[in-house]
Amino acid sequence: MPDHEQEQKRPALLGTEMREATLPDGTQAVIVVQAGTSQSEVDEKAARLRRGTPEAK
Repeated sequence: MPDHEQEQKRPALLGTEMREATLPDGTQAVIVVQAGTSQSEVDEKAARLRRGTPEAK
């Protein structure tokens, strides 16, 4: 299947955005979060992903 057909079958990521995060050790990461997420939440989510801990609900 051509790449352009695969692109069309992927679900839309409406309401999300790619954001740059700064991890506690100072390294930078890019993660996908809900649009409008505060920068402090973006940084915390990236830190949790790095640690491998689940999100609090």
